[in-house]
Amino acid sequence: MPGIDKLPIEETLEDSPQTRSLLGVFEEDTAAISSYFSQLFKAMQRIYDAQNELSAATHLTSKLLKDYEKQRFPLGGDDEVMSSTLQQFAKVIDELSSCHAVLSTQLADAMMFPITQFQERDLREIVILKEVFQIASDDHDTAINRYSRLSKRKENEKVKNEVMEDVYTSRKKQHETIMHYFASLNMLQYKKKIALLEPLLGYMQAQISFFKLGSENLTQQWEEFLTNIGTSVQKEMDSDAEVTEQAIQDLKVASDPLYMPDPDPNKIPVNRNLTRKAGYLNIRNKTGLVSSTWDRQYFFTQGGNLMSQSRGDVAGGLVMDIDNCSVMAVDSEDRRFCFQITAFDGKKQGRPKTARSGSQCSAGSESPALSSLSLDSLVAPDTPIQFDIISPVSEEHTNSILHQLFIVRFLGSMEVKATESTDVIYETMRQILAARAIHNIFRMTESHLLVTCECLKLIDPQTQVTRLRFPLSSVVLCASHQENKRLFGFVLKTAGGRVDGRPVTVCYVFESNNDGEKDRKATQKQRELDKAKEKQQEELHKQKQIEKDLEEQSRLIAASSRPSQPAADGQFLVLSNSQSEDSDAGDEGQKKGESEA
Repeated sequence: MPGIDKLPIEETLEDSPQTRSLLGVFEEDTAAISSYFSQLFKAMQRIYDAQNELSAATHLTSKLLKDYEKQRFPLGGDDEVMSSTLQQFAKVIDELSSCHAVLSTQLADAMMFPITQFQERDLREIVILKEVFQIASDDHDTAINRYSRLSKRKENEKVKNEVMEDVYTSRKKQHETIMHYFASLNMLQYKKKIALLEPLLGYMQAQISFFKLGSENLTQQWEEFLTNIGTSVQKEMDSDAEVTEQAIQDLKVASDPLYMPDPDPNKIPVNRNLTRKAGYLNIRNKTGLVSSTWDRQYFFTQGGNLMSQSRGDVAGGLVMDIDNCSVMAVDSEDRRFCFQITAFDGKKQGRPKTARSGSQCSAGSESPALSSLSLDSLVAPDTPIQFDIISPVSEEHTNSILHQLFIVRFLGSMEVKATESTDVIYETMRQILAARAIHNIFRMTESHLLVTCECLKLIDPQTQVTRLRFPLSSVVLCASHQENKRLFGFVLKTAGGRVDGRPVTVCYVFESNNDGEKDRKATQKQRELDKAKEKQQEELHKQKQIEKDLEEQSRLIAASSRPSQPAADGQFLVLSNSQSEDSDAGDEGQKKGESEA
């Protein structure tokens, strides 16, 4: 190479300042080459990583297409044509995945390997040689300085020989090192070109091989297949869009009279053959004694039931049984076209027929096990629901120290049959809440529920009159609602019966300001305390009886140890105090005769 394209190796022994300056230029060039190839390596690494990701994604796509026929979509049916088409696509994409895998291997061998070798071998070798050369140059300078400081007047032959040997060794090492360093820097000017071109050639050759594989696999047959599939799908979509657009236009024309809030009845014929009616209505809900609100809900008929469903709900709920009901228009000050459905009045309501229906909708919440039980096995047939407590009971004073008070509202009570499971309480809650909603009974009187070790009492907070009282031992079951913990109920077994006089089991349902679960636990705790108290009383009674027996035995022993009057034959007759007080003279003579005998 002419000019300064090469470092002069023949001038390395002289090591002139000009040679060192020229070396500095080559070292700067080496640093620039290292920086450039570092960036190029990162770019090619990204190409290689992207190709690996593309290969993996193509393989995954092929796998998902093969598994399409195993999928079960909520709105999709069995489409054999679509499944067959996707299987063919999966076959093509699987072949492409193999081509991408081959391309990844070729890129690793022909592109990444050369540039990695250049960085880790050639550039690193120059860095090591530079460090070795710097050390050798420093050692040579130290040896020369030591030789220059030798004294001429006090010359020591041994020291002089050692210094001269050190100069010789360091100069030789420096010369050999700098020659290898210069040769590597000169060779780098060739290697940087090869290191740049070789990975680029490998990349292009890998891409050419990939396209060639794709061209061989994707034959004309596949091209025709892809074209036909695209055309077929586009025609089907265009046809469906055209039909949909026509349906929209027809519905717009037919629905135009219905856009008015008060359509002309002459333009809309009345359909008197409807078996099902549905639409939005505003229903009035009482929020207090006087105030009320109007809520917009979707109503529909289902069999003999009127159902309602709010937006966002997956199913409707029962509003009321409309069999044998009357419908009439009513006047309202704040709403137009109002009507009401009337079943019957009264606070006692028979069990709704809808409780036995096969509808999926129901008022309230039911336990999972309740769906498999017959409701007749839980609630007595034709049982009336009592929404109020009829009359107060007589007040009785209690000496119980352990008690707990809750603020509750009485919802209702029903006679029940089953007492083995809490499902009877859940079913009673459901029927009472449904009956209250159907008949718009929202008024509830607040009371105080007092739980003691002896009984449960429902007390009027104003007059302190006991409205309801029953012994704690009569509570056979208690539970709170599974979702609304403020609702809780008790199942009681009362002594009085119906006509036949048998015991009656009644379920009482309350709403508490607190968590109903706490009320249930409090009742359970009181029952446990009551049992513990009874057990303690029994133990105390047994202890007293034992003490009494011991005292009696002590009296007998004491009486037997006293001196007594001798009998005629020299024997003694012993009588206890109780025996002497309770016996008469005749008995005493008889016992004396028996003793003498």
